Amino acid sequence: MSTTRLLIIVLILLNALAFAGVKGWIVGTPPRTEPERITNQLNPERIRLSGVAARDGAASEPSRAATPLPTTPLVPAPSSPTVAVAETPAEAESMARTGQAEEPVPLPDADEVATAGETLPSPQPPALLCQAWAGLNDQEADALTRRLRQAGVEAERRRSETPSAWWVRVPPQGSRDQAERRVQELRELGVKDMFIVQEAGQSQYAISLGLFKTEARAQQLLGQLRARGVRNAGVEARMSTTYLIQARLADEGVRAIEADVRGISARRTACNGR
Repeated sequence: MSTTRLLIIVLILLNALAFAGVKGWIVGTPPRTEPERITNQLNPERIRLSGVAARDGAASEPSRAATPLPTTPLVPAPSSPTVAVAETPAEAESMARTGQAEEPVPLPDADEVATAGETLPSPQPPALLCQAWAGLNDQEADALTRRLRQAGVEAERRRSETPSAWWVRVPPQGSRDQAERRVQELRELGVKDMFIVQEAGQSQYAISLGLFKTEARAQQLLGQLRARGVRNAGVEARMSTTYLIQARLADEGVRAIEADVRGISARRTACNGR
């Protein structure tokens, strides 16, 4: 037999063995279908597909929901004693050794809280003192009264006539011609400083000889004129209207009001009869 024929026979035998091994003819019959593979597994009855398990669970929910609950009457649970809880390990160890728990602090009753709130002293309002401003003119009095009214303070306003100057003069002469003749007579007596009042009113055609802030200075000039022979001259007080305003308010209110009315702080004075 030739070598070539021998090799061909060997290859055919090897292929036959390989085919038999694939088919399982040598070590046993291999599983061919899915059921056969499942039977070879351990505990195959516990295997459930995910879709089937979800449907089974959904189907079992209504049956459980439909099952009526037992109608057992509710019995209030007995109140358990309050146990203090330790906030730190040291406190827990101390409580464990003594076997005692701190009792909770009882909360105050609502009536007690209300009673305590009623007994608390209320803050005292600031003391109201009498304040007065004197010597005010019309504009200052109006501004101060308006500011006090805005602050809700009732003010008392008094009007008074006080002399603001003293006037040395010769009484009105009745006409301009008479006044001019009287001026000529005074010049002959040595009087130089004078003029005729031209404004209409009670003092028209009077002859002014001097205006002074003090009565003493006016009386001094009058004495000098009489020494020269001037007989009908005299001193007349020039009156001005001033106002006094009084009110009761706290010191803080006084400072706030005086800050809003310019120059009013210098006119503050003592109250009259209050």
